[in-house]
Amino acid sequence: MHKNALSSLALCVAAAAAAGTLAQGQTTTITNKIQSAGFNSTFTLSAAQIKAANLSTSAVANLEAAVRFDQSQLANGGTYEDAFYTLSGGGSSKETTTTTTTEPGKLLKVQRVTDPKSFTLPANTALSRILYTTTNLNGTVIPNSAYVLWPFQPRVFNATAADEGKATSAPVVLWSRGTAGFFGPAAPSTNRGLWYANAAPFTLALDGYAVVASDFAGLGIDKSWDGSDIPHQYLASRVSARDGLYALRAAKEAFAGLLSDEFVSFGHSQGGGVAWGVAEVLAEKESESNFADLKTGYRGSIAGSPTTDLFTGTPYLILPFVSLGLKGIFPSFDLTEWFTSLGIARLNLFREIRGGIAEAQSLFLDPTSGPVIKEDSWNQTWYVDAYSRLGNVGSRPFLGPLLVIQGTADVYIPYPVTTKTVTDTCQFLESEKISADLEYLVVNGTMHVPTLDATRPIWLKWIADRFEGRPVERSGCVTTNLESWLPLENYILTSDSYLQFAGEPEYSYETPLGI
Repeated sequence: MHKNALSSLALCVAAAAAAGTLAQGQTTTITNKIQSAGFNSTFTLSAAQIKAANLSTSAVANLEAAVRFDQSQLANGGTYEDAFYTLSGGGSSKETTTTTTTEPGKLLKVQRVTDPKSFTLPANTALSRILYTTTNLNGTVIPNSAYVLWPFQPRVFNATAADEGKATSAPVVLWSRGTAGFFGPAAPSTNRGLWYANAAPFTLALDGYAVVASDFAGLGIDKSWDGSDIPHQYLASRVSARDGLYALRAAKEAFAGLLSDEFVSFGHSQGGGVAWGVAEVLAEKESESNFADLKTGYRGSIAGSPTTDLFTGTPYLILPFVSLGLKGIFPSFDLTEWFTSLGIARLNLFREIRGGIAEAQSLFLDPTSGPVIKEDSWNQTWYVDAYSRLGNVGSRPFLGPLLVIQGTADVYIPYPVTTKTVTDTCQFLESEKISADLEYLVVNGTMHVPTLDATRPIWLKWIADRFEGRPVERSGCVTTNLESWLPLENYILTSDSYLQFAGEPEYSYETPLGI
């Protein structure tokens, strides 16, 4: 072994010994402890629930496993046990609560330092959380939650550099995640890994950006001040875009001077549609009054695998998700117009267990059951077209530049659907003689979330270029094709692991030299 390598190893051993983990005869010891390979949940379905939803033995096992896993990923017990999510006071001495307000984008509560012990955050990042006001599709002001993930040192760009090359504030990425769920506990701000972990928010913070992320209305806080339910208006992209913009405004109020005026919007899947929605919202005339304070700092959007056509893809999943909030938008909506009696029974169970994506797959894609949707009639109802027009992005003016990233092997957001939306949008811009920059990055052979991994160097550079004030490399509506460097069959296409909570000293051996 090289002398320098031996010296480095000796330093590591000495440091570990000083920490009390290796040296023989040490006075302070840490006993390695084996973690449970199971989940920190004992959830079981009742016999009545199983009967009402007509669940097979395999469906019960799948559903219970999914719930146990999701409950095990809740930091501090989730939103119903974490006092931070209460609207009136509660929480720790590090929290500041303000009064209610009828204006969106106002701060309600600040948790400047969120205890990381229940999360799986990267080393040398810091977490804060806020409660603030936003609006639903009808314009009603409602409370919402968001988080800010902080870098150890902010990246310094020409536009933000101060004396001696040090940043006075952190450049901001307004992050919008993919579908996390549909009820309060599905909020990313209460998930141990903030739901997307290394796929984007951790990567961004470690690269020097402050990540501001809304939970989206109905998640985190699912009841308003008067106790009424706040349904999550799923895939209403411009509504969730406003959630994000209002979160950014409230975060700037909460952490005055720490967040730069300049920001890039970035999202994936549901959040990809939201990031595109941010670009559209900021192009609207009313944005001059609603978001004039933020618009001047906007530097562009990245829409990864974006939802652009609500009901194309997997209606067995989309219909249940959309239906949860549709009654509040269209009072005449009746579940029987979309669902069979079995579908309604399973939707009721879905509400009872406050399920997410994995639970929905067990309930609505169960091959052992009968049909859950009325296949011959659901798409004949006027709600489909009406909600699509309210929720879909594309074929509208947007404030660019906009980078759209799409994998060709994506089974959740089909490549042909995104391609059509991009094509239609470019044709709309041409017909309206609107000048805007939209690059469509097509990634050969990549699947849904893994498309973010495959293109990480590209989107990190794209973000950095926007903060540096560089023009886009190719202007107008353009398509770029990305092939794998090695033959595609050489690569693992989907991840086969997840972050596991290991926050106690007796588990430190699981992350060698992590202390």
